[in-house]
Amino acid sequence: MTIGLLFPRSDVYPLIGAEFLEGIKTQLALTENANKINFISESIGFGGVEKEVYGKTEKLLMMDNVDLLIAFMDEKILELIKPLILAANRICIIVNTGANYPINWVAQPNIIHLTLQHSFLCAVIGSTAAQGQKHKEAAVCSSFYDCGYMHLLSMVNEFVNGSGVIKHNYINKQTLKEELVFPELFQFLNDNKSVKTLLSIYDSKIASAFYKQLKDWSQAGTLEVYVSPMMLEEKALLSHQDGFPFSVAGYVPWHSSAPGNANTTFISTYQKNYQKVPSMFSLLGWETGLILQAIIDTKDVNYRNAEEVIVGLLSKKIASPRGEMILDEETLYYLTPAIRCFSTPGSNELKREYGIDLKSEWEEFSAKNIEGNIAGWTNTYLCY
Repeated sequence: MTIGLLFPRSDVYPLIGAEFLEGIKTQLALTENANKINFISESIGFGGVEKEVYGKTEKLLMMDNVDLLIAFMDEKILELIKPLILAANRICIIVNTGANYPINWVAQPNIIHLTLQHSFLCAVIGSTAAQGQKHKEAAVCSSFYDCGYMHLLSMVNEFVNGSGVIKHNYINKQTLKEELVFPELFQFLNDNKSVKTLLSIYDSKIASAFYKQLKDWSQAGTLEVYVSPMMLEEKALLSHQDGFPFSVAGYVPWHSSAPGNANTTFISTYQKNYQKVPSMFSLLGWETGLILQAIIDTKDVNYRNAEEVIVGLLSKKIASPRGEMILDEETLYYLTPAIRCFSTPGSNELKREYGIDLKSEWEEFSAKNIEGNIAGWTNTYLCY
């Protein structure tokens, strides 16, 4: 099998493409299937230049004649290359963090999606923030980059649908090269004591500075902070092991502490091969490898027949480091359990509840199509 691989780059996460490919190869090396696969790789940069992405996709499908395409790219750019993929009738695995999602959820017959479901998890915590809370007024906190993806839209929509009210939108426009400060947010909170809820979406690097300054605010103990998955990454929390005076709640798709043999195998194998802790990009690579294993292990399947491959995958449950991974027939997105994270005010422990089944929430989330025009970044989240 010849596989075409489109991988991104990132100045903030410079190893994103390398770690993704490491994850794939490490997983495949556990079986003899690694010898059955030949990779042809192409870089698509930050993934936001349409002409470049289209040209690389066309080369892999038409000139290199690959059997299967793996593309680490955003949903918005996917729309551009869909006609190519459909015409070629090759299976395409779209991989990303899931910070965006499709405007409509009509599944394409030969495109499957493997994401970290950031938008979905933001929607779930947005709904949680509105349910049973005495503080229905909220301020939205994000950055110029982070707010350009639909994970913010999904969090705010679900909060508002739950009768929540947005009283303030704070968008930090600083770059990572500057010393990050948030004076306008604290001025608003000082002037509006009734607002106790923060809906927050930041990359882990900005999140660390945000937490630090929020801790120093005199009224921090009264706040309820609902956060995106990146704000619960270990890098975001590394310098705050003494805890927070406010409560924190959110969901993450995966954590290295998650129980189960599949997660233990992933971490130990990756560390043995590369002498470093696996990242979320390594995880996506490993899971991509698991999907390839499932395709290869399907008896008498024609790799170039998308319908045959999809039928085979729909009948298989894959043991992922995140838990059981199942292909949703309605959307052709892979679903996995999530981890609920929370801490109470003053606690120095972030508690984690593993194996949270959110299938019904996913069905509700994916049943809603977006109306109207949506503007935002086209490059993949974290690829900047």
